Amino acid sequence: MATLVLTAVGTAIGGPIGGALGAMLGQQVDQNILFKPQGREGPRLQELAVQTSSYGSQIPRLYGNMRVAGTVIWATDLKEISESSGGGKGRPSSTTYSYSACLAVALSSRNIASIGRIWADGKIFRGSAGDFKTETGFRFYGGQEDQGVDGLIASAEAAGETPAYRGLAVAVFEDMDLADYGNRIPSLTFEVIADNGAVSVGAIIDDIAGKGMSASVDDQIDGFAVTGQDGRDVLSAIGESFSLSFLSTQGGMIAEPRQRHDDAAAVSLHDHIVASRDGGIVERPETRTLAETKIPRQYSLRYYDPARDYQSGAQNAFRPGQSRVVRHQDFPAAMDAAKAKNIAQAKLWLLYQERSTVRLHVLRTGRPVKPGTLVQWDDSNDIWRVRNWELHRGSVSLTLSKAAGAIPNAERPTDNGRPVKELDALAGITRLALVDLPFALDAPAQVSDNSRLYVAAAGDLGWRHAQLFVVAADGVTNDFIGQIPAPATIGTAPEPLASSGAHLIDRKNDLLVQMHNSNMILHHADQAQLLAGYNIAAIGREIIQFGSAEPIGDDRYLLSGLLRGLGGTEGEMDNHGTDEDFILLKGAGLTEIEARHFMPFQPVTLSVIGRGDDIPVLRSIENPGRALKPWSPVHPYSTFRNDGDLEIGWTRRSRAGLIWPDNVEIPLAEEVEKYRVWIGNEIVDEPHVPVTVVSAATVQAYRDVSVSSLLVEVRQIGRHNVSDPLLFVVPI
Repeated sequence: MATLVLTAVGTAIGGPIGGALGAMLGQQVDQNILFKPQGREGPRLQELAVQTSSYGSQIPRLYGNMRVAGTVIWATDLKEISESSGGGKGRPSSTTYSYSACLAVALSSRNIASIGRIWADGKIFRGSAGDFKTETGFRFYGGQEDQGVDGLIASAEAAGETPAYRGLAVAVFEDMDLADYGNRIPSLTFEVIADNGAVSVGAIIDDIAGKGMSASVDDQIDGFAVTGQDGRDVLSAIGESFSLSFLSTQGGMIAEPRQRHDDAAAVSLHDHIVASRDGGIVERPETRTLAETKIPRQYSLRYYDPARDYQSGAQNAFRPGQSRVVRHQDFPAAMDAAKAKNIAQAKLWLLYQERSTVRLHVLRTGRPVKPGTLVQWDDSNDIWRVRNWELHRGSVSLTLSKAAGAIPNAERPTDNGRPVKELDALAGITRLALVDLPFALDAPAQVSDNSRLYVAAAGDLGWRHAQLFVVAADGVTNDFIGQIPAPATIGTAPEPLASSGAHLIDRKNDLLVQMHNSNMILHHADQAQLLAGYNIAAIGREIIQFGSAEPIGDDRYLLSGLLRGLGGTEGEMDNHGTDEDFILLKGAGLTEIEARHFMPFQPVTLSVIGRGDDIPVLRSIENPGRALKPWSPVHPYSTFRNDGDLEIGWTRRSRAGLIWPDNVEIPLAEEVEKYRVWIGNEIVDEPHVPVTVVSAATVQAYRDVSVSSLLVEVRQIGRHNVSDPLLFVVPI
């Protein structure tokens, strides 16, 4: 019996297959014969494996659109840049360090047209619009034979020793900022556009085999990565998945589908079957049907799914029966779920149809048949395909298998599963807001000796972070604060929030909020959650909580069940205007500004610059430091004593008063307890207790000039500042 061996010439994947192809006659080469030797493995899905930099790593040939990790072929050491800022007016200076790297990544040993998206550690690094989410220089070489030497690599290497990597598609990154990746080079994967649109399986086979093989396979796939030990492994994977026959011809080989067309003609062997040979009896045609339990009942195909950012997917085909055999196949191609489902269905159907085989002898002088020929040998209407033949002295023995007819497509619609995709969107212009809180977010019940100034920033859906600076009084940006690491939940209140009067539980007012983008979602909170601090927000300078957040379309919410004036901000209820900032205080996105970057109760201007900002975005605040101010006194009262003196009193509050233990006075949170009392425009007392006494004589003096009521103002004097006033009228 003749045998066939394919040998790959050289080490390049997809190179020409050796001259043995031209010498193969009378042999059908298919998956069950040519590609069956033990100990070899074809291409496998690598689950978007991390990039390598090992010497001798295989570089695939890419077709269509694929996502690959690539191989780092050149890199520099990490570049460290130090920058000092601050240090003026008695403030300490600070030194910040940033790191970057330069590297080149080989992507394909076949020319490619362009590069689409790039992922770094699984996150979008370069969007489909060509925008980079992190600062970097970038160049791309498509693998042409005339491409030049990259200037960056040439400047870093010895003169005359820099390769141009011709015939190799290469991506070069210059000064890639590593801050987002822990100051290390991230694992990169690339969406490679090797060809414009889908590519046919036949074209891939023709390119892999060179002139030794042609293919008449019209199936289209979105992309394919040629990897493996040699071209034989690749043809094995393609032949297995698409059920191809590789047939020998005088000019070489041809690949074609094994299933027959309904109108295909079959050669009759009735008159050519022999019963004797050289005087001896020849065995009668021997038929064999493999037991149904020996063939797969389930066929599972794993592939790359473009709809899921080229992550691996699996489609399964099933047939009825008692078999428990399951066959798994990895096919390193990009295709949609329906295509993969039909391939799995077709393969399972073909395996079932081809389980019947026949071995018989025909005359050498009879009608010639070659592997792949469709034949009929008995009185039935069954059509068989010649699988292989063996030459004898007076006859030819043939091995036939039942030829499968039209292969049905999957009857049920398929699904590729829920996509796990990284958002690809533009960053947009940064929106910046400053929040001067009367408490620390991480410890609201603790007394603060520092201002609590927070920065909230966001942008469009693709916004990630921005660099934050202090702007000096002369407008020069000279103090780098750090990086805002994540977007905050920010909105705008188009209409002013009305006051709830003396009521902190506001059941009459609703708040309309327009969120900055569709990723910013607000949720309801029940009473227990509100007590735990959920849904706390700043609207203008007032701190509130909301129990209900009803979406009303277009990224707008109607907030109700409000708790007002939290943190001693009830004095801001009457100061609301249109288009105020709404900032959710709990959750990611708020960055606290260290006290060394500004002075309490002095104007401060901050600026940010993000990926989508052409110029820095500035925001100012007049007198930050509410966390240092005592809270205004509350609950005033007045009474005349028996001797005619007027007693005026109030209830003190403390900056540590967010938690009020039972039967315990709230802590003072100041060095001493002291108040300043005005009557009209005159300071009349600075008591150390929450009460003052106006003598009967003074009261009578007011009455003598026709004053019927006194306008009283009380402020608490704290360690750092005085509180907002408590204003009330005392009738006399």
